[in-house]
Amino acid sequence: MRILAPPGELRRRIAATIPTLTTFLFMLVGIIPAGIPGFSMVSPLLSVAAVFFWVISRPNLMPPAVVFGVGLLQDVLSGGPIGLWALTLLIVQYLSLSQRRFVIGQTFGLGWVGLSAVVIGAAGLIWLGACIYYGVLFSAVPVLIQAALTILVYPAMAWILVNISIWMLKVQ
Repeated sequence: MRILAPPGELRRRIAATIPTLTTFLFMLVGIIPAGIPGFSMVSPLLSVAAVFFWVISRPNLMPPAVVFGVGLLQDVLSGGPIGLWALTLLIVQYLSLSQRRFVIGQTFGLGWVGLSAVVIGAAGLIWLGACIYYGVLFSAVPVLIQAALTILVYPAMAWILVNISIWMLKVQ
């Protein structure tokens, strides 16, 4: 009877948790106050970009339960309406899966365009959900800035996540 997994199996199990951990980490970085006045209102939607990346590159390691959990935690930590981020990230997952066959094997630029569409849609959904929940028509400018920042920082995020993904392939 073996209680511990063999070293190779343990490495594979650890590698399989990396998409969840990096998505959680990017979500935290996106909502933690940076000490810059007003930054939290316009910080990039890093959780959206992370979900998009992992669903495109390793959809089997980014199941809906994980996406929902990250979104729910983002709802709680950000103080927003409970369920709004969870629903938004699930929609991001669905849209990313629907784009996957067009993006896989294509240039980074095409993936970036796909991400841009998903981010703009997610930002619009968050804005609309907040307006409905609070019963106020908020300015869309902060959300548009968030979407633009997300699109601009995605190449750096993708570079980090691609290198992590390559490492994961080496240990599996």
